Amino acid sequence: MQPPSRPPTDVRSQLVGPMLAYLRATGHDPSPLVERFGLPANASALPEVTLPLATLHAFLDAAEALSGDAFLGLHVAQRVPRGNYGLVEYIARASPTVRDTFRALARYMALLEPAWRASFQDAPDGSGTFVYGIPGEPLAYGRHASEFGLALFVHVGRQLTEHPWNPRHVSFAHPAPADLRPLEQHFGVTPAFDAGRNALTLDAATLALRVVDADPVLLSVLERAAGTPPPSHRRRPPPLFLQQVRDALRASLREGAADGRRGPAAPRQPPHPPAPARRARHVVPGRGRRSAP
Repeated sequence: MQPPSRPPTDVRSQLVGPMLAYLRATGHDPSPLVERFGLPANASALPEVTLPLATLHAFLDAAEALSGDAFLGLHVAQRVPRGNYGLVEYIARASPTVRDTFRALARYMALLEPAWRASFQDAPDGSGTFVYGIPGEPLAYGRHASEFGLALFVHVGRQLTEHPWNPRHVSFAHPAPADLRPLEQHFGVTPAFDAGRNALTLDAATLALRVVDADPVLLSVLERAAGTPPPSHRRRPPPLFLQQVRDALRASLREGAADGRRGPAAPRQPPHPPAPARRARHVVPGRGRRSAP
C-alpha cells in the first residue's frame, strides 16, 4: 500500500503579481502585505513568485481583509492581463477549439506548478470535464485562487470564441461562501463546493466552439518549445538551452500582448527564437517547516 500523497511545501504562483496590482489599482496600498509576507518590492510586476503554500493561503486571506472584497479572486480574474501565464496560456490560445484548449491546459498545467494534477475527460454524450487539484491538499491554493482559476478559464474562453457560453457544471475544492450570487452571475450556474478539487464541465456544443484566433503553425512551434510534460511532479529540470528558449518565448509573447488588445498572439509564420534569456521569478523563503496535514 502506497503512503498518501503529501502536499508540496513550496509552490509557484502566478496570482501574487496580479493580486497586488489589482489592490493598488482599486485604491488599496499593498505595501503592508509585501512587507509582511517577505515579497520583493516589484512583486506586482513578476510573472511568478515561489513561496510556501501556507504563506500563499495566508497572503490571499490578508488581501481579502485589506480590500474588503469577499470575491477578490473572481474580480482579479475578470481583469488579469493577457499573457500572464506565458507559454501555457498561448498554447491554449492557439488551439483550434474549446475542447482542444482544455486538453492543452490539462497537458501543460504542470509547467506552471509541478504539484498540479490536471485532466480532461470526455463523456459519451460529447461533454467534457476539466479537473485540477493538488494531491494531499484538499483546498489546493485556497478559495480565492480556485475561484480565480475557474473564473479565468471561463472569462478567457468567452473572449477566445467571441461567444457568451456558460459551463454546464462548476465545482470548487473549498467550502461555499455565504453569498453565491457573484459566482452565479459569472458562471451562469450555481457551483458545487467541498469537492476537494476544481472542475468545469462543458457540453458538446460549447466544446466544439472555434477559437477565433487559433493558429496551428504557432501552436506547433509553442508545443515543441514546451516539450512533453512528465507524468510525475518530481521532474528533472530541462537542459539549460531548452529552458532559455522557453523563457525567451514567454518573454517575447508577454511583450507582444502588453497593450492588451485582442489579436493574434504572434506572427502567423513561426518566429525565429529570440536570444536566450532567463525568466525572472522570486522565491520567498519559508518561515519554518510546514507539517503535513
